[in-house]
Amino acid sequence: MAAKKTNPRKERFLSNLPTQEFISEISDAKGKLSFSFKYFDGSQKAGQDFKDWNDKQKLELLEKLRDYSREGKLFWLNQRVGGGGLKVLEIYGTFPRNSDFEYPKHVPEKVRWARFRMESAMRLVGFFIDEEQAKEFNLATEIFYIVFLDREHRFYKMEKK
Repeated sequence: MAAKKTNPRKERFLSNLPTQEFISEISDAKGKLSFSFKYFDGSQKAGQDFKDWNDKQKLELLEKLRDYSREGKLFWLNQRVGGGGLKVLEIYGTFPRNSDFEYPKHVPEKVRWARFRMESAMRLVGFFIDEEQAKEFNLATEIFYIVFLDREHRFYKMEKK
């Protein structure tokens, strides 16, 4: 009986295939945040579009999205930053009254408005689907729909003391 020949190209190809199974990769993503730009609105004067941010700001945004997507919503609701212990993620619920932004007509009602803290005054503003609606329509509650880029903290303005 002859010895089986080896095929170096085949062996090299097989050695470069991923070792992680697809199913385990997907299950690892369960419960982690995802981000959607489906409802993005870069047209309001108070906010910005991507073309209005410099390369450094866009890079910081992408790095934050990568970092935020490694954990779930509850994790970021409990993470504190800054000297005052401010939250990374704040869920406001309703659209704030004291805002320089207007409620976009293309965003559904009964969403839970929220923001992610970025660098200094920069905020990423959007919403989560209401828990009841998510159950009723079998929607994911871990998707943050990004609506505004808020470089100057004008979405939820704090009153000056």
